[in-house]
Amino acid sequence: MVDAVRTDPTPPRPRHTPVRTCVGCRGRDEQTVLLRVVARRDGSTSRWVIEPDGGRRGQGRGAYVHPDPACLQTAIARRAFGRALRLPAGSQPDSHAVQEWVAQQHT
Repeated sequence: MVDAVRTDPTPPRPRHTPVRTCVGCRGRDEQTVLLRVVARRDGSTSRWVIEPDGGRRGQGRGAYVHPDPACLQTAIARRAFGRALRLPAGSQPDSHAVQEWVAQQHT
């Protein structure tokens, strides 16, 4: 019996990289390029607070935005975070933590 050596002429498939949509500019990009944000309830005021999730492991539904001040301002102006995170209608989430994070990254 002869041992058959497999000679597959096709190269290995490239690794799949997840693609997400920025809620600000609506552009599609790799997940690793975008900043994931999550919403949580502020215990003292019971308002929704949008926080950056740099490790992409935070609990709950996430939304993605380019770590660019222009995309972030567009998302805030369009009220895109509330829709993407499925927050209650009419809620005005506080996005100061994300704004500070993006500002630190661009200095």
